[in-house]
Amino acid sequence: MTLRPQTIQIFLPGGEPTGIRVAEITTRIVQVIEVPRKLLPEFFKMAESEQVGVYYLVSKPDDDSQPEVYVGQTGDLRGRLAKHDSDKDFWERALVLISRTQSITQTHALYLEWLSIQAATKAQRYKPKNGNAGSRPYTPAPMEADCLEIFETGQTLLTTLGYPLFDAVAPQVGQKDQALEFFYCTSGGANAKGFTQPKGLWCWRAQ
Repeated sequence: MTLRPQTIQIFLPGGEPTGIRVAEITTRIVQVIEVPRKLLPEFFKMAESEQVGVYYLVSKPDDDSQPEVYVGQTGDLRGRLAKHDSDKDFWERALVLISRTQSITQTHALYLEWLSIQAATKAQRYKPKNGNAGSRPYTPAPMEADCLEIFETGQTLLTTLGYPLFDAVAPQVGQKDQALEFFYCTSGGANAKGFTQPKGLWCWRAQ
């Protein structure tokens, strides 16, 4: 992902910082909507819940266990999320990726779902709950280019909202610890060390 200055807008439909949040880069059409599970009925009242979209169901454990994510896509966000509310227990928040101009099609969504599962599995920050990564769907080259741009924007917005699903949690294979500057935390019963990444993210590993 290319790093460059960007302006991100976060809108609070209910005025509550811990409620539904809508994030977008002001010059692009992609939005990521963060929906606390308890506020699904409020999201279902929004027109965005009727769109084609990609969604990420995430858990944020209070302990040191690895958070989990389930990736999906649908042409009916309202119906699909209502189903997951009744048949999946692990998740706490839904992160919904849509287009403000409703230009994401089912073909886009299928490719973005596959790409998201691949990227989350590679990053190892969240444990994917999908049974398998599936096969790469056929996508015409111009549409694939659109998907890659949509994915990059979505990645930036997800990380900004506090969900770095696709940002690696560990050094790349072959990178030695000696090349990293480590920081240690041993207070309050904690015993961990961590390192920084170019994006400024902290990654802590229990010892």
